[in-house]
Amino acid sequence: SGNGVNRQISSGIVSHHIAIKTRNIENAIKFYSLLGFQVESKFVAGPARAAWLLHENCSSNNSNSNNNHPQSRIELLEVPSYMLDEPEGMQKRAIDLTKREELLGLNHFALDVTANIPRPDNDGGASSEGTACALYQLQEWLDDLNALSVDKFGRTLRVALSPTKRIIGREVYEMAFLYDADGSLVELLNHSATLEQEMKMDGWEPWDGTGFVQ
Repeated sequence: SGNGVNRQISSGIVSHHIAIKTRNIENAIKFYSLLGFQVESKFVAGPARAAWLLHENCSSNNSNSNNNHPQSRIELLEVPSYMLDEPEGMQKRAIDLTKREELLGLNHFALDVTANIPRPDNDGGASSEGTACALYQLQEWLDDLNALSVDKFGRTLRVALSPTKRIIGREVYEMAFLYDADGSLVELLNHSATLEQEMKMDGWEPWDGTGFVQ
């Protein structure tokens, strides 16, 4: 059947990496190291210095890594200075997509930091449902991450959106956005609870299977 063929075509596809352009690859590597990404390999892509960063949870050198853990990889591409053509005393940055909501295309990528948010031990089983400790949540984790950044690199983190909560289906998430070293958006998610009843998505109709472009 047609559906069977479709499954065969797509069944082996996995996410490999997302690519981010930077004006200074060394600074970008430092920023993403705060989020657990390590240099997997360095190479040249045309005129650009480039690197693949692999999250430490996926590294074969990490004795605590889970082989079944989905790989999380970033490709950094350094735009050469002659291409940037920056005016003297000015550093170009990525478009601030929080202020340009009309633009199409890739907006951000997201990292799930739930495993870094402590869960209480004496919560009557709520932690098994993903309920975070009320005293230490995403904001407190960001505060600790910022302190680490200041300690290691002398740089404070730039927050695009402070933590807020969103319900998707039955799942409750805390979400926040950071700017990376060049101003690209990175979303951070903390799963904080699971509801007993799913929230209805008013206004959405099931996809009828027709084309993507009108």
